[in-house]
Amino acid sequence: MALDTVLRAIITICILVFSAKVLGEIFSWHKIPAVLGELLAGIILGPYALGSVLVINGSPLMEINEIVRAFGEIGGILILFVAGLEMTFRDFWKVGIGSFAVAVVGVIIPFTMGYAISMTFGLNIITCLVVGAALVATSTSITALVLQELNKTQSVESKMMVSAAVVDDVLGLAILGVVVSFITNSASLSIFNILWVVITALIIWLAMAAFDAFILPKVIDLTSKGSEATMEAAATASCFGASALAAVLGLSPIVGAFAAGMAVANSKAIEKIREYVKKISIIFSPVFFGLAGAQLDLRSFINTDWFFYVFLIVIVIIAVLSKIIGCGLPAAFFLKDRLKGLRVGIGMISRGEVGLIVAGVAISAGAISQSIYAAILGMIIVTTFLAPLLLRKSYENKSEEENQAQPNRDTTADYIPTYPL
Repeated sequence: MALDTVLRAIITICILVFSAKVLGEIFSWHKIPAVLGELLAGIILGPYALGSVLVINGSPLMEINEIVRAFGEIGGILILFVAGLEMTFRDFWKVGIGSFAVAVVGVIIPFTMGYAISMTFGLNIITCLVVGAALVATSTSITALVLQELNKTQSVESKMMVSAAVVDDVLGLAILGVVVSFITNSASLSIFNILWVVITALIIWLAMAAFDAFILPKVIDLTSKGSEATMEAAATASCFGASALAAVLGLSPIVGAFAAGMAVANSKAIEKIREYVKKISIIFSPVFFGLAGAQLDLRSFINTDWFFYVFLIVIVIIAVLSKIIGCGLPAAFFLKDRLKGLRVGIGMISRGEVGLIVAGVAISAGAISQSIYAAILGMIIVTTFLAPLLLRKSYENKSEEENQAQPNRDTTADYIPTYPL
């Protein structure tokens, strides 16, 4: 029986990795985010679709067991580690007051609106927290890649978008840690407890991140003087060691992975580490996204329950408006330009891996229903498609001053994150 379980896990992982990467590549060719292809692969081959039809010896070909889920969790950790590798702490502190304000307000407004509307629909407090957390984080790389395609990375609003999106992700990860802590334990829930956990999580994360930044680059630089395999082993240990430390401290493991990535980014061997981690991510990351898709019951989108359709439409609207209001208005204030502020708001609309991880953790723990899970995935998919289209449209409405202005090479963004999503 144990061997049978292992073999089924191997077959499932093999199918998920290959199908997710193939569909992701096809989506990329058509200028569509690859993650949607990976999600679709999981949906098509999952136990609620073809996975229930493909049967060998009376048992399903694909089986989502604990081994497969473990691979998915490792994938989530590596995704956030790669994200951290694209930004040093110096980059983090360079974002400035304007970008930090845009990010903070852009987190508070979506979370509050998501939580409030969920309460209005009569959902329990855990579900309200999950919905609010899923609406928080922006897909940084989608925004960055669109700006690159438009050749607008040098504009002041583009720099603000990318910088604010990075801070947005950090705050989103802190909120994710809060949500996960409430999902996985039975602590009493109150506004005081929520605020306490948020503040504690931020303090612990900053302390752990500072510790990592002091220790890990030195370890990586020391091991880089030896063989390349030793350096890669040190980077791997940094990722999973920091993840384990975060878990011990009561935070989500991915929060630790992100902090470790930011710390390792200061290493002199950062380029080699990026290449190495991206290679191993090819195995684990597709399993995470494929697994997220596989847990989606397509029947949730086809039912007579008016609640699902109304809730889906409402959270999509909130997902768009909350970022335009929460990020666009502060950006317009700091940039002294309404159109540029609107562009910042639009650029922050697309949701990404943090939203998927929130939904994935919640559905795996049984904290939310299939209906809510489907609505969150639907919101992520819609905003992922919508944001690039709206951003391109916003740049078509150029002022005469913009048409005449020459690009200023001195204002080039310090970095453009390119991690998955």
